[in-house]
Amino acid sequence: MSFQRIVVVGLILLVASAGWFVLGMTTEKRSTDSSSRLGEAVQALWGAPLVQQAPSFGVEIPGANRVRWLMPAENKLSVALQTDYRRKGLIWYPTYTADFDGSYTLTNTEDVAQKVRLHFDFPAKNGTYDRFTATLDGKKLLSPVNTAEGLNEMVELAPGMSTRFHVTYRARGMAAWRYGFDPQVGRVQNLDLSVKTNFEAVDYPEGCLSPMSAQAAPEGGVMLAWQASDLITREGIGVIIPEKLNPGPLTSRITYFAPVCLIFFFVLVGTINIIYKVDIHPMHYLFVAAGFFAFHLLLAYMAGLILIHVAFLISAVVSVGLVTTYLSAALRGQFPWKVAAAGQVFFLVLFSYSFFLKGITGLTVAIGSVVTLAVLMRVTAHVDWNEVFAKKPALPVAVPAPPPLPQV
Repeated sequence: MSFQRIVVVGLILLVASAGWFVLGMTTEKRSTDSSSRLGEAVQALWGAPLVQQAPSFGVEIPGANRVRWLMPAENKLSVALQTDYRRKGLIWYPTYTADFDGSYTLTNTEDVAQKVRLHFDFPAKNGTYDRFTATLDGKKLLSPVNTAEGLNEMVELAPGMSTRFHVTYRARGMAAWRYGFDPQVGRVQNLDLSVKTNFEAVDYPEGCLSPMSAQAAPEGGVMLAWQASDLITREGIGVIIPEKLNPGPLTSRITYFAPVCLIFFFVLVGTINIIYKVDIHPMHYLFVAAGFFAFHLLLAYMAGLILIHVAFLISAVVSVGLVTTYLSAALRGQFPWKVAAAGQVFFLVLFSYSFFLKGITGLTVAIGSVVTLAVLMRVTAHVDWNEVFAKKPALPVAVPAPPPLPQV
Protein backbone atom coordinates (compact mmCIF):
# COMPACT_ATOMS: atom_id res chain seq x y z
CA MET A 1 0.00 0.00 0.00
CA SER A 2 1.62 3.21 -1.14
CA PHE A 3 1.43 6.60 0.54
CA GLN A 4 -0.37 8.03 -2.50
CA ARG A 5 -3.15 5.46 -2.15
CA ILE A 6 -3.56 6.27 1.55
CA VAL A 7 -3.97 9.96 0.65
CA VAL A 8 -6.60 9.12 -1.98
CA VAL A 9 -8.50 6.91 0.45
CA GLY A 10 -8.39 9.77 2.95
CA LEU A 11 -9.89 12.11 0.36
CA ILE A 12 -12.65 9.57 -0.32
CA LEU A 13 -13.38 9.51 3.41
CA LEU A 14 -13.60 13.32 3.49
CA VAL A 15 -15.98 13.40 0.53
CA ALA A 16 -18.19 10.74 2.12
CA SER A 17 -18.15 12.62 5.43
CA ALA A 18 -19.32 15.78 3.64
CA GLY A 19 -22.18 13.81 2.10
CA TRP A 20 -23.20 12.45 5.50
CA PHE A 21 -23.02 15.93 7.00
CA VAL A 22 -25.40 17.27 4.35
CA LEU A 23 -27.76 14.31 4.81
CA GLY A 24 -27.68 14.72 8.60
CA MET A 25 -28.41 18.44 8.33
CA THR A 26 -31.30 17.74 5.96
CA THR A 27 -32.83 15.15 8.27
CA GLU A 28 -32.33 17.38 11.29
CA LYS A 29 -33.97 20.32 9.53
CA ARG A 30 -36.92 18.15 8.52
CA SER A 31 -37.30 17.08 12.14
CA THR A 32 -36.95 20.63 13.51
CA ASP A 33 -39.40 22.10 11.03
CA SER A 34 -41.80 19.26 11.71
CA SER A 35 -41.49 19.68 15.47
CA SER A 36 -42.02 23.46 15.48
CA ARG A 37 -44.76 23.44 12.87
CA LEU A 38 -46.69 20.35 13.93
CA GLY A 39 -46.06 20.69 17.66
CA GLU A 40 -48.41 23.67 17.90
CA ALA A 41 -51.00 21.76 15.87
CA VAL A 42 -50.77 18.75 18.19
CA GLN A 43 -51.05 21.03 21.22
CA ALA A 44 -54.10 22.76 19.75
CA LEU A 45 -55.78 19.44 18.96
CA TRP A 46 -54.76 17.50 22.05
CA GLY A 47 -53.78 19.89 24.82
CA ALA A 48 -50.96 21.82 26.47
CA PRO A 49 -48.94 20.72 29.51
CA LEU A 50 -51.35 20.64 32.46
CA VAL A 51 -50.55 22.68 35.56
CA GLN A 52 -53.23 22.25 38.22
CA GLN A 53 -53.15 24.88 40.96
CA ALA A 54 -54.65 24.19 44.36
CA PRO A 55 -57.90 26.09 44.99
CA SER A 56 -57.71 29.24 47.08
CA PHE A 57 -59.99 30.18 49.96
CA GLY A 58 -60.15 33.83 51.02
CA VAL A 59 -62.12 35.96 53.46
CA GLU A 60 -62.56 39.64 52.63
CA ILE A 61 -61.87 41.79 55.68
CA PRO A 62 -64.64 44.41 56.13
CA GLY A 63 -63.41 48.01 55.87
CA ALA A 64 -60.04 46.95 54.42
CA ASN A 65 -59.00 46.32 50.89
CA ARG A 66 -57.31 43.04 51.59
CA VAL A 67 -58.06 39.33 51.91
CA ARG A 68 -57.23 36.87 54.66
CA TRP A 69 -56.33 33.54 53.07
CA LEU A 70 -57.46 30.31 54.67
CA MET A 71 -55.71 26.98 54.67
CA PRO A 72 -57.61 23.72 54.05
CA ALA A 73 -57.44 21.32 56.97
CA GLU A 74 -57.13 18.35 54.61
CA ASN A 75 -55.92 17.91 51.01
CA LYS A 76 -56.66 14.52 49.48
CA LEU A 77 -55.91 14.08 45.78
CA SER A 78 -55.49 11.24 43.30
CA VAL A 79 -54.38 11.46 39.68
CA ALA A 80 -54.16 8.79 36.97
CA LEU A 81 -51.86 9.51 34.02
CA GLN A 82 -52.28 7.40 30.87
CA THR A 83 -49.93 7.93 27.93
CA ASP A 84 -51.50 8.19 24.48
CA TYR A 85 -48.70 9.12 22.08
CA ARG A 86 -49.42 11.02 18.87
CA ARG A 87 -47.13 11.05 15.83
CA LYS A 88 -46.79 13.83 13.31
CA GLY A 89 -44.14 13.55 10.59
CA LEU A 90 -40.85 12.38 12.12
CA ILE A 91 -41.79 13.21 15.71
CA TRP A 92 -43.69 11.32 18.40
CA TYR A 93 -45.33 13.69 20.89
CA PRO A 94 -45.74 12.61 24.58
CA THR A 95 -49.47 13.18 24.95
CA TYR A 96 -51.53 11.78 27.81
CA THR A 97 -54.87 11.80 29.60
CA ALA A 98 -55.18 12.83 33.24
CA ASP A 99 -57.99 11.78 35.57
CA PHE A 100 -57.99 14.24 38.48
CA ASP A 101 -59.82 13.75 41.77
CA GLY A 102 -59.28 16.41 44.44
CA SER A 103 -60.95 16.82 47.81
CA TYR A 104 -60.34 19.80 50.13
CA THR A 105 -61.76 20.19 53.63
CA LEU A 106 -62.07 23.73 55.05
CA THR A 107 -62.92 24.42 58.71
CA ASN A 108 -63.93 27.71 60.31
CA THR A 109 -61.83 27.94 63.47
CA GLU A 110 -63.10 31.43 64.35
CA ASP A 111 -65.83 32.29 66.83
CA VAL A 112 -67.85 34.14 64.20
CA ALA A 113 -69.39 33.11 60.89
CA GLN A 114 -67.28 33.74 57.80
CA LYS A 115 -68.04 34.21 54.14
CA VAL A 116 -65.35 32.43 52.20
CA ARG A 117 -64.67 33.05 48.53
CA LEU A 118 -63.61 29.83 46.77
CA HIS A 119 -61.63 30.06 43.56
CA PHE A 120 -60.56 27.07 41.44
CA ASP A 121 -58.31 27.45 38.38
CA PHE A 122 -58.42 24.95 35.53
CA PRO A 123 -55.02 23.52 34.52
CA ALA A 124 -55.26 24.82 30.93
CA LYS A 125 -57.23 27.93 30.04
CA ASN A 126 -58.38 26.57 26.69
CA GLY A 127 -58.47 22.92 27.68
CA THR A 128 -61.29 20.42 27.30
CA TYR A 129 -62.64 18.69 30.41
CA ASP A 130 -64.72 15.54 30.42
CA ARG A 131 -66.56 13.98 33.39
CA PHE A 132 -66.34 17.28 35.24
CA THR A 133 -68.04 17.51 38.63
CA ALA A 134 -67.68 20.07 41.41
CA THR A 135 -69.48 19.67 44.72
CA LEU A 136 -69.70 21.41 48.09
CA ASP A 137 -70.65 18.99 50.85
CA GLY A 138 -71.98 16.63 48.21
CA LYS A 139 -74.12 19.25 46.48
CA LYS A 140 -73.28 19.77 42.80
CA LEU A 141 -72.30 23.22 41.64
CA LEU A 142 -74.21 23.78 38.39
CA SER A 143 -73.25 27.40 37.72
CA PRO A 144 -71.82 28.32 34.27
CA VAL A 145 -68.09 27.73 33.90
CA ASN A 146 -65.48 29.79 32.07
CA THR A 147 -62.24 27.79 31.93
CA ALA A 148 -60.22 30.98 31.39
CA GLU A 149 -61.57 32.60 34.57
CA GLY A 150 -61.96 29.47 36.66
CA LEU A 151 -64.67 28.52 39.13
CA ASN A 152 -65.81 31.02 41.79
CA GLU A 153 -68.21 30.33 44.67
CA MET A 154 -69.17 31.95 47.99
CA VAL A 155 -69.39 29.68 51.02
CA GLU A 156 -70.74 30.76 54.43
CA LEU A 157 -69.30 28.88 57.36
CA ALA A 158 -70.68 29.03 60.88
CA PRO A 159 -68.23 28.89 63.82
CA GLY A 160 -66.60 25.43 63.96
CA MET A 161 -68.30 24.34 60.74
CA SER A 162 -66.47 22.41 58.01
CA THR A 163 -67.14 22.16 54.30
CA ARG A 164 -65.72 19.81 51.71
CA PHE A 165 -64.95 20.97 48.18
CA HIS A 166 -64.62 18.06 45.73
CA VAL A 167 -63.70 18.34 42.05
CA THR A 168 -63.09 15.68 39.38
CA TYR A 169 -62.41 15.81 35.65
CA ARG A 170 -60.60 14.11 32.78
CA ALA A 171 -58.30 16.29 30.67
CA ARG A 172 -55.72 15.81 27.95
CA GLY A 173 -52.20 17.20 28.10
CA MET A 174 -48.71 16.89 26.70
CA ALA A 175 -45.13 16.51 27.99
CA ALA A 176 -45.72 16.95 31.74
CA TRP A 177 -48.29 17.17 34.52
CA ARG A 178 -47.84 19.50 37.50
CA TYR A 179 -49.62 20.42 40.70
CA GLY A 180 -48.93 23.69 42.49
CA PHE A 181 -49.81 24.62 46.05
CA ASP A 182 -51.59 27.86 46.89
CA PRO A 183 -48.84 30.54 46.85
CA GLN A 184 -50.98 32.83 49.05
CA VAL A 185 -50.75 30.35 51.93
CA GLY A 186 -47.37 28.65 51.44
CA ARG A 187 -48.38 25.85 53.77
CA VAL A 188 -50.23 22.55 53.28
CA GLN A 189 -51.82 20.49 56.02
CA ASN A 190 -52.65 16.78 55.88
CA LEU A 191 -51.53 16.28 52.31
CA ASP A 192 -52.30 12.94 50.69
CA LEU A 193 -51.57 13.01 46.95
CA SER A 194 -51.16 9.89 44.82
CA VAL A 195 -50.31 9.64 41.12
CA LYS A 196 -50.84 6.40 39.21
CA THR A 197 -49.05 6.04 35.86
CA ASN A 198 -49.21 3.40 33.14
CA PHE A 199 -45.48 3.87 32.44
CA GLU A 200 -42.44 2.93 34.49
CA ALA A 201 -39.86 5.45 33.21
CA VAL A 202 -40.89 8.12 35.72
CA ASP A 203 -39.01 11.42 35.95
CA TYR A 204 -39.76 14.70 37.69
CA PRO A 205 -39.55 18.32 36.49
CA GLU A 206 -36.88 20.57 37.89
CA GLY A 207 -37.99 22.39 41.03
CA CYS A 208 -40.56 19.76 42.05
CA LEU A 209 -40.74 17.55 45.12
CA SER A 210 -39.77 13.93 44.75
CA PRO A 211 -42.39 11.44 45.99
CA MET A 212 -42.19 10.01 49.49
CA SER A 213 -42.76 6.55 48.00
CA ALA A 214 -42.79 4.95 44.56
CA GLN A 215 -44.03 1.40 44.07
CA ALA A 216 -44.76 -0.76 41.05
CA ALA A 217 -48.49 -1.03 40.41
CA PRO A 218 -49.91 -4.57 40.08
CA GLU A 219 -51.47 -3.85 36.67
CA GLY A 220 -48.33 -2.11 35.38
CA GLY A 221 -46.89 1.34 35.80
CA VAL A 222 -45.94 3.08 39.03
CA MET A 223 -47.84 4.37 42.05
CA LEU A 224 -46.32 7.59 43.42
CA ALA A 225 -47.29 9.11 46.76
CA TRP A 226 -46.69 12.47 48.44
CA GLN A 227 -47.81 12.63 52.09
CA ALA A 228 -47.20 15.23 54.77
CA SER A 229 -48.96 16.35 57.95
CA ASP A 230 -47.79 19.95 57.84
CA LEU A 231 -45.72 20.97 54.80
CA ILE A 232 -44.12 24.35 54.12
CA THR A 233 -42.68 24.62 50.63
CA ARG A 234 -42.58 26.75 47.50
CA GLU A 235 -42.00 23.75 45.29
CA GLY A 236 -44.75 21.89 43.51
CA ILE A 237 -45.33 18.33 42.40
CA GLY A 238 -44.90 17.08 38.87
CA VAL A 239 -44.33 14.10 36.59
CA ILE A 240 -42.65 14.15 33.18
CA ILE A 241 -44.23 11.99 30.50
CA PRO A 242 -41.49 9.81 28.94
CA GLU A 243 -40.75 10.56 25.30
CA LYS A 244 -41.01 7.88 22.68
CA LEU A 245 -38.15 7.09 20.33
CA ASN A 246 -38.29 9.82 17.67
CA PRO A 247 -37.18 8.72 14.16
CA GLY A 248 -36.01 12.17 13.02
CA PRO A 249 -33.48 13.06 15.75
CA LEU A 250 -32.35 9.41 15.97
CA THR A 251 -31.52 9.11 12.25
CA SER A 252 -29.70 12.46 12.40
CA ARG A 253 -27.42 11.25 15.21
CA ILE A 254 -26.76 7.96 13.41
CA THR A 255 -25.91 9.82 10.19
CA TYR A 256 -23.50 12.22 11.90
CA PHE A 257 -21.69 9.23 13.41
CA ALA A 258 -21.35 7.44 10.04
CA PRO A 259 -17.76 8.62 9.24
CA VAL A 260 -16.52 6.87 12.38
CA CYS A 261 -18.08 3.59 11.19
CA LEU A 262 -16.49 4.01 7.76
CA ILE A 263 -13.05 4.70 9.24
CA PHE A 264 -13.19 1.45 11.17
CA PHE A 265 -14.26 -0.46 8.06
CA PHE A 266 -11.55 1.15 5.91
CA VAL A 267 -9.00 0.03 8.50
CA LEU A 268 -10.41 -3.50 8.23
CA VAL A 269 -10.19 -3.43 4.42
CA GLY A 270 -6.64 -2.09 4.58
CA THR A 271 -5.67 -4.86 7.01
CA ILE A 272 -7.11 -7.46 4.63
CA ASN A 273 -5.14 -5.82 1.83
CA ILE A 274 -1.92 -6.30 3.80
CA ILE A 275 -2.50 -9.79 5.22
CA TYR A 276 -4.15 -11.44 2.19
CA LYS A 277 -2.05 -9.40 -0.29
CA VAL A 278 -5.16 -8.41 -2.23
CA ASP A 279 -4.69 -5.46 -4.55
CA ILE A 280 -7.49 -3.09 -3.50
CA HIS A 281 -7.74 0.05 -5.63
CA PRO A 282 -9.01 3.39 -4.21
CA MET A 283 -12.02 3.07 -6.52
CA HIS A 284 -13.01 0.01 -4.51
CA TYR A 285 -12.93 2.18 -1.38
CA LEU A 286 -15.13 4.74 -3.14
CA PHE A 287 -17.83 2.18 -3.95
CA VAL A 288 -17.64 0.80 -0.41
CA ALA A 289 -18.27 4.31 0.93
CA ALA A 290 -21.26 4.59 -1.43
CA GLY A 291 -22.61 1.29 -0.06
CA PHE A 292 -22.32 2.64 3.48
CA PHE A 293 -24.03 5.87 2.43
CA ALA A 294 -26.94 3.86 1.01
CA PHE A 295 -27.73 2.64 4.54
CA HIS A 296 -28.20 6.15 5.95
CA LEU A 297 -29.97 7.47 2.85
CA LEU A 298 -32.59 4.70 2.99
CA LEU A 299 -32.95 5.00 6.77
CA ALA A 300 -33.45 8.78 6.65
CA TYR A 301 -36.36 8.61 4.21
CA MET A 302 -37.99 5.34 5.29
CA ALA A 303 -38.07 6.28 8.97
CA GLY A 304 -40.90 8.72 8.38
CA LEU A 305 -43.01 6.14 6.53
CA ILE A 306 -42.61 2.85 8.40
CA LEU A 307 -41.58 1.69 11.86
CA ILE A 308 -38.04 2.79 12.66
CA HIS A 309 -36.85 -0.74 13.52
CA VAL A 310 -38.19 -2.10 10.22
CA ALA A 311 -36.54 0.76 8.32
CA PHE A 312 -33.26 0.07 10.12
CA LEU A 313 -33.38 -3.65 9.26
CA ILE A 314 -34.14 -3.05 5.57
CA SER A 315 -31.40 -0.42 5.26
CA ALA A 316 -28.85 -2.67 6.97
CA VAL A 317 -29.63 -5.68 4.75
CA VAL A 318 -29.41 -3.57 1.59
CA SER A 319 -26.13 -1.91 2.58
CA VAL A 320 -24.40 -5.11 3.71
CA GLY A 321 -25.57 -6.89 0.56
CA LEU A 322 -24.28 -4.09 -1.69
CA VAL A 323 -20.83 -3.88 -0.11
CA THR A 324 -20.27 -7.62 0.28
CA THR A 325 -21.37 -8.63 -3.23
CA TYR A 326 -19.43 -5.77 -4.77
CA LEU A 327 -16.13 -6.60 -3.06
CA SER A 328 -16.53 -10.28 -3.86
CA ALA A 329 -17.26 -9.59 -7.53
CA ALA A 330 -14.76 -6.76 -8.04
CA LEU A 331 -11.84 -8.66 -6.51
CA ARG A 332 -12.81 -11.93 -8.24
CA GLY A 333 -13.18 -14.04 -5.11
CA GLN A 334 -9.76 -13.09 -3.67
CA PHE A 335 -11.41 -10.95 -1.00
CA PRO A 336 -12.70 -12.77 2.15
CA TRP A 337 -16.29 -11.59 1.86
CA LYS A 338 -17.36 -13.28 5.11
CA VAL A 339 -14.86 -11.15 7.03
CA ALA A 340 -16.10 -8.04 5.22
CA ALA A 341 -19.74 -8.87 5.98
CA ALA A 342 -18.96 -9.48 9.67
CA GLY A 343 -16.99 -6.25 9.82
CA GLN A 344 -19.79 -4.20 8.30
CA VAL A 345 -22.35 -5.73 10.61
CA PHE A 346 -20.12 -4.90 13.57
CA PHE A 347 -18.99 -1.41 12.62
CA LEU A 348 -22.06 -0.12 10.80
CA VAL A 349 -25.07 -2.04 12.06
CA LEU A 350 -24.08 -2.63 15.70
CA PHE A 351 -22.56 0.83 16.23
CA SER A 352 -25.60 2.48 14.63
CA TYR A 353 -28.08 0.39 16.61
CA SER A 354 -26.39 1.48 19.85
CA PHE A 355 -28.12 4.85 19.37
CA PHE A 356 -31.42 3.08 20.07
CA LEU A 357 -30.11 2.19 23.54
CA LYS A 358 -30.27 5.47 25.38
CA GLY A 359 -27.37 6.09 27.72
CA ILE A 360 -25.00 3.33 26.57
CA THR A 361 -24.11 4.49 23.05
CA GLY A 362 -20.71 5.80 24.10
CA LEU A 363 -19.93 2.65 26.09
CA THR A 364 -20.86 0.42 23.13
CA VAL A 365 -18.60 2.36 20.76
CA ALA A 366 -15.76 2.39 23.30
CA ILE A 367 -15.94 -1.38 23.81
CA GLY A 368 -16.14 -1.94 20.05
CA SER A 369 -13.09 0.27 19.48
CA VAL A 370 -11.02 -1.58 22.08
CA VAL A 371 -12.05 -4.98 20.66
CA THR A 372 -11.14 -3.81 17.16
CA LEU A 373 -7.76 -2.56 18.36
CA ALA A 374 -7.06 -5.87 20.09
CA VAL A 375 -7.93 -7.88 16.95
CA LEU A 376 -5.82 -5.64 14.69
CA MET A 377 -2.84 -5.82 17.05
CA ARG A 378 -3.14 -9.60 17.13
CA VAL A 379 -3.39 -10.22 13.38
CA THR A 380 -0.74 -7.66 12.40
CA ALA A 381 1.79 -8.48 15.09
CA HIS A 382 4.11 -10.26 12.65
CA VAL A 383 3.66 -7.96 9.68
CA ASP A 384 6.84 -6.51 8.23
CA TRP A 385 5.78 -2.87 7.93
CA ASN A 386 9.01 -1.94 6.14
CA GLU A 387 8.04 -4.32 3.40
CA VAL A 388 4.44 -3.05 3.31
CA PHE A 389 5.43 0.58 2.86
CA ALA A 390 8.54 -0.02 0.80
CA LYS A 391 8.58 1.64 -2.56
CA LYS A 392 8.19 -0.90 -5.27
CA PRO A 393 10.86 -0.70 -7.98
CA ALA A 394 9.64 0.70 -11.20
CA LEU A 395 9.06 -1.91 -13.84
CA PRO A 396 11.44 -1.67 -16.79
CA VAL A 397 9.92 -0.06 -19.81
CA ALA A 398 10.23 -2.18 -22.91
CA VAL A 399 11.92 -0.20 -25.69
CA PRO A 400 10.81 -1.30 -29.10
CA ALA A 401 13.59 -2.49 -31.36
CA PRO A 402 14.48 -0.08 -34.18
CA PRO A 403 13.26 -1.04 -37.60
CA PRO A 404 15.82 -2.87 -39.69
CA LEU A 405 17.89 -0.76 -42.06
CA PRO A 406 17.00 -1.10 -45.71
CA GLN A 407 19.34 -3.29 -47.63
CA VAL A 408 21.27 -1.75 -50.48
